Order: sequence, then structure tokens, then C-alpha cells
Amino acid sequence: MIYITKKVEFCAGHRLVSPAWSPEKNREAFGPCASQGGHGHNYVLEVTVRGEINADTGMLVNLRQLKQVLEREIIERLDHRDLNADPVIL
Repeated sequence: MIYITKKVEFCAGHRLVSPAWSPEKNREAFGPCASQGGHGHNYVLEVTVRGEINADTGMLVNLRQLKQVLEREIIERLDHRDLNADPVIL
């Protein structure tokens, strides 16, 4: 059994707020994180693939294909997005 881990990084913003609360209560509970503009984070995602080496290719997984999947499914959907406001479908 072999493991390969691929790491990708992206930036995204969000706002901590409860829609059921008043702006004052949100500020009291979440402080600056409840501000209208929100705040951002740098995220790191590590994906680990486990399996047996393919006898024909000598690889566990095609790393180029894995990178393409992570770009399409994670980076393109989340990088530089407002996670509260942008329509993100996962």
C-alpha cells in the first residue's frame, strides 16, 4: 500500500453572522468577524490518495490528472470567493 499527498492552497473570505440576530448581537458574539466586509483566510487542503501501484504505469495515480481535478473542483470554485455570498456548489 502506498500513499501520495497533494497539497493545494487558496484564499477565501467569509463573515461570521447569525441571520436571526441583530447586528449588535452579532458584533457582541463575533467581534470584527461580523463586520459587513467579512474577513479572509489562507486555506491549505491536503488530499491523500492510497492504493497499490498500477503494474502497467508504475504509478499510484497520474499526478497531472490529480492536479487538474483539484484545480477544477477546489481552486476554481473557492479561490478568492466570499463563502457567504458567492454561489459555491460542492
